[in-house]
Parts: sequence; structure tokens; C-alpha cells
Amino acid sequence: MKLKTKFSLLTGLLVILIVSGISIFLFIAERQHLIREMEQNKIDMVKSLAQVCKESLIIKDEILLLNYLKLIKGTKGLVYASLTDNNNKILAHTDIKLLGSVLRPSESEKDNIFDVSSQVFIDEKKVGLARIGFSRKILDDEVKNTLNETRNRIFAIAFIALLVGLAGALIFANMMTEPINKLSIGAEMIGQGKLDQRIIVKSRDELGGLAAQFNRMAFKLKELDQLKNDFVASVTHELRSPLTSLSMHIDLFFKGATGTLTEKQMEFLRIMKENTSRLARFIDDLLDVAKIERGKMPINKISFDLPSLVYEVVTLFNIQADKKKIELKAEIQKKLPRVFADPDRTRQVLTNLLSNALKFTPEGGKIEIDARWRMGDGRYKSGDMKTESSLQSPISNLQSDFMIVSVSDTGIGIPHEDLGKIFDKFEQVKGVREKVKGQKGTGLGLAIVKGIVEAQDGKIWAESEPGEGSKFIFTLPIDNKGMEK
Repeated sequence: MKLKTKFSLLTGLLVILIVSGISIFLFIAERQHLIREMEQNKIDMVKSLAQVCKESLIIKDEILLLNYLKLIKGTKGLVYASLTDNNNKILAHTDIKLLGSVLRPSESEKDNIFDVSSQVFIDEKKVGLARIGFSRKILDDEVKNTLNETRNRIFAIAFIALLVGLAGALIFANMMTEPINKLSIGAEMIGQGKLDQRIIVKSRDELGGLAAQFNRMAFKLKELDQLKNDFVASVTHELRSPLTSLSMHIDLFFKGATGTLTEKQMEFLRIMKENTSRLARFIDDLLDVAKIERGKMPINKISFDLPSLVYEVVTLFNIQADKKKIELKAEIQKKLPRVFADPDRTRQVLTNLLSNALKFTPEGGKIEIDARWRMGDGRYKSGDMKTESSLQSPISNLQSDFMIVSVSDTGIGIPHEDLGKIFDKFEQVKGVREKVKGQKGTGLGLAIVKGIVEAQDGKIWAESEPGEGSKFIFTLPIDNKGMEK
């Protein structure tokens, strides 16, 4: 799960819990407040009735009490209002038919009526009891309706607050993860050797400070890399001249310029010649890597026939393959279009890949070169609907036509965890290099191959299963102008 998703879910859940908790709290508090307010209103009402009853008895004005009863009779939910004496005799009632009778509430009235009462005193002497009865059903309906309206208002406000909170959570998650994503991309680019990468984070918080430190680190790495390149270029150039002179003098010894040599002297000279040649190849590789990293690798693109080049390279390696009893063959699709690339550099790519395949393939193995015309819709020109699943999909999203070339072997293979770094400089797979007999490589060959392929607007990758062999696949652009002709 991505960090942005985690942030969004966490903050979103927090917002939901807070909004839900506040909404429930407000609803319960409003409900309790409403009930208390209604009860207080009823108590205040019966106290007012008791005061009117007191004044009416003092001045002996029944009309005052009757008018007041008539006034409150229209109160919503009121069932009755009355004044009884100490013997429970009705002195006044909203229902005049009950005047003079004794008030005896039934059991059903106790269940259906909410009754409130207040004693009436004159000169601290109790003279009666004022009572008001309200319908419980009407009161409950009134509370329910009021609470429904309150709940709807709370839910509407909570919904708006929830939307705002979730939007804020997404914005917050984006603010937190965007700089981290930039740092991740920058680190990946630097890991690929692109040391010019810089991170732009405008915030002045800790993430902004981290981005600034990252940029300073990238700048320092760029400086160190430049120093390293300058040092390598200087050293290789300084070594080339004496090495060339040494090689020429060894050749003079072989030609007899110093007289006849013994067999032992010839053996020593052959060893010297082999090591000078090996050192010369290493210097050439270092120079090629330096040119690739500086973007100064000369690439002269022309239109040429790829199958002819492939068969030429295969012919060069046939003798070496026969010595190791390895079957080396090329499977080239018929009527392939011409490619637009540098033939010399393409030859260098195939030579490096075939050299590695021969080095890591045991006797009795098999090496095969395959070349196909892959069209933009994912089909191959031969008509077969070959899927991209076996090609690990670096080209599955490409919409243009191109040539796809592969060099596969039945060698010792490469562990899956090492496939992503075999194209790095000086990278050699542990446990594999030790199994190779003869001269060991320098770890620069595949880095040079990758640089050449990408300089020709192609892609390269590898597939492998330990113990079952490896396949190196690269692409070359098609000569579209030649196809139109």
C-alpha cells in the first residue's frame, strides 16, 4: 500500500471518527436539553397557574381564574388544568362539567398523562392544589419531531464537515507524500547514474530541508563523479602510450629484431603479449565508459541490413564455439526491414553479448541469436501473436515499430535479485564469476552495451533462470524512410 493511501485512510478515518463522535454527542446533548426544557416549561406553567389561583382566592374573583384556564386550554398537549381544595374537590377546571366533583384520576390517566402540580398557599396555609395534565403521546411526538429536525440539521452539518475533512485529509496526504515521491524519484535517478537530478520542494519544513540536503548531496556526487571521470581519462591516456610502445617492442622481439629467441623466451613473450592486450582492452573499455557518461560516444547512424551483420559476427565466433563444443546459430526472420543505427556500435554490442554467452556457457551448450520485426500493435511481422510476457514488458507500451534482437544461452544463469544491476559498472554477479574458467571480465562490458543501445534510442534488458541460461534482449529503430521506398 502506498504511503499516500495510508495517509489518506488514516486521516480520513480520524476525520470520520471525530465528526461521528461530535455528531452523536451533540444529538444526545440536544435531546437531554430539549427534555429538560420541556419539563421546566411545564413546571413554570403550573406555578403560574398556582399564582393565579392564589390571587383569585384572595380577591375572591372566580372570573380571573376562569379566564386564565380558558387562556391555557389551547396549549398544545394540555389535557386539563384544575384547582382542587384540600379535600380534592374541584374548585376550577378546564372542563366546567367537573366543577364541585371530587378528582379521582384513573390508572389509565396515570399511564397516558404527564401530570404536574403545585400547592397553593395563602398566608403560609395550604388552601389547594393546582394541577395541569399533558398528553404523553403528544409530548413524545413533539419531542420526536423536534429531535428529527435537530438530527437532520446535525447530519447535514456533519456531512459537510465530513466532506471538508476528507478533502483536507487528501490534501494533507498529498502535501506529505509529494515531496517524498520527489525524493524517491530523485534517488532512483541518481541510482541510475543521472547525477544532474535535482529535487524542487518549496516547503520550508523538515521535508524541504531534506530536499535541500538531497540536492547538496547530488551536487557533491556530481563533483566526485567528475573528478573520477577526469582521473580515469587521465590515467587511461597516460597508460595508452607506454602500453602501445611495450606492445610494439614485444612484436619486434617476435620478428627477431634482437636475434633468435629460445622457446622459453618465446613463451614469456607470449604471456607478456597476452597481458598487454588484456590491459589494452581494459583501457579501451574505460575510455568507452567515460565517453558514454559524458554523452560523447560517437554514434554514426545509417541504414543497414541487420541479418548480414549478425551472420558476420556469428562467423567470427564459430571457431571459438567449436572449440568449446557449443552450438552457435542465428535465427533471423525473413524479409526484415533495414535498421537505422550505427553498424560498428551494433557489432560491438553483439560481440560483447556473444563473448559473455560463450564465457558462461559450458561445453555442449547452445547459443542462439534471434532477430524479429516487432510492430507497434505488439505483433511480430511473422504473423504470430507472440505475447510480451516473456519480454518483461519494457517495450509493451511502445507504439512504434522496431527491431528486437536477443542473444540466449544455456549457461549457468543469473539470480533474479541480480538482474537489475548487471548493467552497472564493475558489477559482477557473486558466485557466477568464480565458475568461469580462464580470464575474468572487468565488469564494464554490459555497462558499455547498455550505453551504446540507449544512445541508439533502443532498450536493453535481461531474463534468466539460474541453471537454465540467460537471454539478453535489445531493440533497434527501424529505417522507416527505407520502408517507404
